[in-house]
Amino acid sequence: MSSHYFHSFHAFLNMGGYAAFVWPAYAVTLAVMGLNIFWAKRLLARSHRAARRRIAVQEESRLAGEASV
Repeated sequence: MSSHYFHSFHAFLNMGGYAAFVWPAYAVTLAVMGLNIFWAKRLLARSHRAARRRIAVQEESRLAGEASV
């Protein structure tokens, strides 16, 4: 008894006749995962910039408050 599901690489790519459904499903899944990573990194960078701006504004107002005292 053989443990191989496909007898050749071509048979693997053909997926028993379901290649038209299987490979696009993999492509869509990989595209969605890639976009999810891209959007998450972009959102993280945007959040870091916003946090740095808020910290800078707080620091400026703190220094201005100390200078007026």
